[in-house]
Amino acid sequence: MNDFLSKHGVRIYSVLAALVPALVLVWPKVPWEALVAASAGLLGAGAVAASHEDTKTLRALYADSPFVAELRGKSGE
Repeated sequence: MNDFLSKHGVRIYSVLAALVPALVLVWPKVPWEALVAASAGLLGAGAVAASHEDTKTLRALYADSPFVAELRGKSGE
């Protein structure tokens, strides 16, 4: 489950963020306090998701490419 959340966390977040405004359409009498709390929670989750994605990007930037050995002439031929 952690692997799934790690790979698709931003997608799950975007679906949840898109559903918050739909709550107003489905239940027009939703108290504004609940919407503010949901929005604050989504902002926090978005910050965590962005930080996680930034970490994955930095890790990928500093990792050697699988083609480095081939480019340096060490293809094992």
